[in-house]
Amino acid sequence: MEITKVLPVDCISLIISLTSPRDACRMALLSHAFNSIADSNAVWQMFLPLDYIHIISNSSSPLSLLSLPKKDLYFTLCYHPILTHNGDMKFQLEKESGKKWYMVGARALSIQWVDTPRHWTWISLPDSRFCRVAKLKNVGRLEIKGKIGFRHTPVELDVSIEGTAAGEVRSVILDPPRNMPQQAKERADGWLEIEMGEFFNGFEDDRTVEFSLREDHDDQPKRGLIVQGIELRPKHKHN
Repeated sequence: MEITKVLPVDCISLIISLTSPRDACRMALLSHAFNSIADSNAVWQMFLPLDYIHIISNSSSPLSLLSLPKKDLYFTLCYHPILTHNGDMKFQLEKESGKKWYMVGARALSIQWVDTPRHWTWISLPDSRFCRVAKLKNVGRLEIKGKIGFRHTPVELDVSIEGTAAGEVRSVILDPPRNMPQQAKERADGWLEIEMGEFFNGFEDDRTVEFSLREDHDDQPKRGLIVQGIELRPKHKHN
């Protein structure tokens, strides 16, 4: 006897929505009856962030995105990141979990002396997600800060919480000499990244996350650094 003939559709929909996006896709292959339920808006609405409408409303094409079926919207946000906040932030979903994945672009960061032409300049790069990135020309004191607010969704991020003593200060060398190991890792898109830290954001947290990169121990000139942004993404648990 098919389970769809035993349980109400709403009950099956709720059960599937309590699993995961991957499980929902697998269940859609079981039968035609399961396919219609597992692919339904009711199921995939549960996999989207609670504030997905607010996030998309800040993008450049909110109407076309919000008109999509919920499953199509989910995978569109996984494979095609959107720019929000006037193009200064990038948002996408992690495919496996549906967790939020942000990149705060250079224009949304607080970069000391960024508006002083002899210290910084704004340039365009064809492989950047953003229309402008910040290029360091010459400074004695390097300081880059950013903040972002999170609500309800549990995420593990390379961040600390504003106004608390929690967090870890890590010391890294952006451009080490040849006799030292390279701390930056090359990404698939060709950019280099360095892990800044991590922090767990619980279910009830509604606070502001802050992050920074600074070097203010001496006044030696610093040049050549190109800042695309700071990325906050879910951290995978390893058994």
